[in-house]
Amino acid sequence: MTGVIFNIQRFSIHDGPGIRTTVFFKGCAARCAWCHNPESFSMQRQLQYYKERCIDCGKCVKLCPNKAHSVKGGESRAKAARTHLFDRNLCKACGICAAECYSNALVIAGMEENVEEVLRQVLADKPFYDESDGGVTLSGGEPVLQEDFCKALLERFKDGGIHTNLQTAGFYAFEKLLRLLPYLDLVMYDIKGVSEDIYKKHIQADFNAALENIIRLDKTGLPFIVRTPCIKGVNDSEAEIRAIAQMLSKLKNLKHFSLLPCHNLARLKYEVLGMEYKNYEAPSKECMEMLEGIAAEYVKTGAQGG
Repeated sequence: MTGVIFNIQRFSIHDGPGIRTTVFFKGCAARCAWCHNPESFSMQRQLQYYKERCIDCGKCVKLCPNKAHSVKGGESRAKAARTHLFDRNLCKACGICAAECYSNALVIAGMEENVEEVLRQVLADKPFYDESDGGVTLSGGEPVLQEDFCKALLERFKDGGIHTNLQTAGFYAFEKLLRLLPYLDLVMYDIKGVSEDIYKKHIQADFNAALENIIRLDKTGLPFIVRTPCIKGVNDSEAEIRAIAQMLSKLKNLKHFSLLPCHNLARLKYEVLGMEYKNYEAPSKECMEMLEGIAAEYVKTGAQGG
């Protein structure tokens, strides 16, 4: 059993209670315009090109079987005289160039891993989980889209006595999530808004699935946390946050509701993937305080870590 992931992050403190290891899955059904993990959109491997690291050595030109790399500027190896050119349309993300890149300018996003390898890395920090009441979190992307791999991992984590958490946005048939629930201790569910217009303009995902699935999740009795990323000019209005909080107030198994200001730290990720970065901003501190006050009128609010 294998799955496609793009990172295993140790010592996470914002992805659930305690100290955690977060496994990031590739593949997502949404295209949130402010996403901080654009390498998660596709389930396929991708080549990241860090231009500022490149020393224009030309080794990738010789190695690439698809001629995606070229060097402009003649035979001189002086950096001022040579320029590395990369044609993404020709790249198949085979990883041959990345494996031999001297300066780490070429890096593959996405690796196929088996259950045993992921388990080995997660178990390495079990003493920290035990000491801090932490555990492992499956994130992404959308982990549920790789439900078979998720299930196989979660079964092994539970056998090892590790607390399990899933970060999800609910853009799928609920039956996929239902298969995973027996092996989960907690779910962190992202709600971007309750206005269909937000989903059409900024998220490009199934509005109904996201809201219906959280109601169905609540009926299972499993505890969950809801998080809303707050984006200036998108969902930071009093009316939007009030509507979300009112909806959540009807759910019995909600532990708390967290509002998270978006950030622009992912700009470089878009650049190295050759993707357009859209400069969404966080609401002001005063606005966030106002929104948190509104949410607290209806539900318990708290920090995102759980």
